[in-house]
Amino acid sequence: MDKEVRIGKKMSMLSKRIHRRIDKEASQYGVTGVQARILGFIYHKSDKKDIFQKDIEEELDIRRSSVTSVLQLMEKNGHIKRISVLEDARLKKIVLTEKGMEIQRNVYEFILRIEKSLRDELNEDEFNILISLIDRLAKKIAD
Repeated sequence: MDKEVRIGKKMSMLSKRIHRRIDKEASQYGVTGVQARILGFIYHKSDKKDIFQKDIEEELDIRRSSVTSVLQLMEKNGHIKRISVLEDARLKKIVLTEKGMEIQRNVYEFILRIEKSLRDELNEDEFNILISLIDRLAKKIAD
């Protein structure tokens, strides 16, 4: 095995390939990968609390200006609605429309299929070792 193999490079390549596959699938529904991630975040978190633009900025680590323009486009395309909250009319919670929910469901089902195909590639021991190693390395370089 090549002694110059870089762990970070290999992990990054795998991550990029997964994201590219998901982005390609999302594009079939007229959304970008970032838009699909936003739809997924809203879908999975909005049953626990109201979601605001700031939540999306923090969760996805995206600049405010970028999130603003993406949300404006998503609203224009009928994927989300912004609804004023009673406590503060300046605050607008973000909710999915039926169209947004449908796209989210389709992309999420695709993600589950990718996850299953990757999982099926490994036996139980390999899977457990991989997860353990990833967790250990992530902890090693955590902030």
